[in-house]
Amino acid sequence: MAKYITPTLTITSKAHSTASDSGPMTQALALSVTDTLDVTEIRQIVRDVSTTAAVLFDADDTSYSDATSVAGTDGGFIFIRNLTEGMTTTADVYIGFNTGSGELGEGDGQQAARLMTLKPGEFSFFAWDLEKDIILDGSATATGAVEAILFLRTSSE
Repeated sequence: MAKYITPTLTITSKAHSTASDSGPMTQALALSVTDTLDVTEIRQIVRDVSTTAAVLFDADDTSYSDATSVAGTDGGFIFIRNLTEGMTTTADVYIGFNTGSGELGEGDGQQAARLMTLKPGEFSFFAWDLEKDIILDGSATATGAVEAILFLRTSSE
């Protein structure tokens, strides 16, 4: 039986000329997108971060990936949020990809490639094809710093 999630992304801002809370553009912005996504499983975790990289989601985890996995068919969607806003210790959260937990860099010979930096309170929602591990790293050590939810879709349910 199919299971669905319905993510909605809404981005709004006022025009640059607005007196309060002015936006980055000359005109106001109102963008909204919604989709219905078929998922087979949901996994939610809260993780600590440190200045040592660690695997957040393992592409070779046999409980949701196998030798017959097909990129574009098997995979899922990942929601990641930096929870350190307002904590005693705040940290930037670095998200990257690789096979293994190599340190995240900016293309400077590090073992894993950095995709993004999430400042305290920021979040991201993106697709993942189970091809490379998702790596987590931080600018400081913080307990309970990251919430991650994997919305899995596989053809081998």
